[in-house]
Amino acid sequence: MELPKFFLFSILLFAGASAGLYFLYKRRADILEEATRKAEAITGNADKSREEIVAAAKARHTELVDEATQKVEAIESRVERLKNAESDLQSRLKEVRARLETMTDIAGEQAASIELIRDSDLLSSQEYQKDRKQIRTRLKKAAQDAVKNVRGYKADVNIGQYVGVSAKSDMAGALLMITTEMLCAKTTANNGHASLDKLHDSIRATGALLKAVDARAELDREFTELLDKRLKIEIDYQRARQLAREKQKEIREQEREERRARKEAEQAQKQAEIEEEIKRNAIAELEQRLALESEEERAKHREELERLQQELAEAHERSERARSRAQDTRQGHVYVISNIGSFGEGVLKIGMTRRLDPLDRVKELGDASVPFSFDIHALIESDDAPSLESDLHRVLNDRRVNKVNLRKEYFRVSIEEIEQRLADSGIEALVNSVPSADEYYETLKIEKSLIEN
Repeated sequence: MELPKFFLFSILLFAGASAGLYFLYKRRADILEEATRKAEAITGNADKSREEIVAAAKARHTELVDEATQKVEAIESRVERLKNAESDLQSRLKEVRARLETMTDIAGEQAASIELIRDSDLLSSQEYQKDRKQIRTRLKKAAQDAVKNVRGYKADVNIGQYVGVSAKSDMAGALLMITTEMLCAKTTANNGHASLDKLHDSIRATGALLKAVDARAELDREFTELLDKRLKIEIDYQRARQLAREKQKEIREQEREERRARKEAEQAQKQAEIEEEIKRNAIAELEQRLALESEEERAKHREELERLQQELAEAHERSERARSRAQDTRQGHVYVISNIGSFGEGVLKIGMTRRLDPLDRVKELGDASVPFSFDIHALIESDDAPSLESDLHRVLNDRRVNKVNLRKEYFRVSIEEIEQRLADSGIEALVNSVPSADEYYETLKIEKSLIEN
């Protein structure tokens, strides 16, 4: 009974071992199959990723090639535009040069067409025309080489901004000529210094711009000196015209003054003649009455007769003086006046008038041209008033307030010196040394009161 149990146990053990081996081999087969499947999946994914990477690389390559092609085309287009811009600028530069030359000629013709003075004592129109023509001819020639030490290479290559150094230097001379002609056209007798300053500023600015383009470039000295001389000729011409106008104005004013003085003298003469006739008739009538009266009655009226005879003599004297004044254009008064509120202390105006009443002329001077009335220091009657005025102006010439326009009659001199000058010349005159300046001082009081309040 024991053997069969052992045998059975062996069989069972073998069967169990066989089953275990079966399951072990089956598990191994499953693992191998799973590993094979995963390996195949990984291989498939790797192949797919490789294809995607290659495709992406090909796409990027194509994209880069397209971008490079576009950039090359843009560069080629840019180069073409630069070439066109250079050609266009050269064409425009040529046109601008032609226009500048035309504008220069037109500006010169306009300057030459200005109405010219006819005063040979000042600046004759012929002399101005000659000088102006010579300067413009020399300027036109000098403008061709207005800039020195220019290398002439192409300095800028930005799109639409190419301008050569030589082109800039060529334009510099023409532009300065145009600037000068424009200043000449706007120059007056009063702004000459300002015009010169503007020209010098333009020359300096142009020189600085040229230096920025080419450090060696500089404006030709002869050219800039000709520009300066051209403008100075115009300034001198305008000042000469101004002097001529002022001289003509003075002549017209003198003529008006003489006509007014003559009219006043004629009216005074007529009035004096009327008074003389009235007094003569009154004397004749009184003499007729006295002839019929007794000696006692004539004695009573003798004083009245003497008074009428005195008045007749005075009327006759006034008539003769007025007749003489109307006929003699040199009789008149020299006045010495001041205006502290307008011109300050120590400034006197010395002038002449032929009016019968010189106060009328002084009043006219203070009516509208100045804020305060004039104070009278002296009124000197003279048979040759123009000569007396001229003598005083001559000895006080270095005291003039305006040393350019000698027709301005203001002098920095004291009234005491004027009095001494008159005494040295043997001229007796009543001189008031202290100006009242009532309006001026009253104005100061009002201003002070306003400030204090």
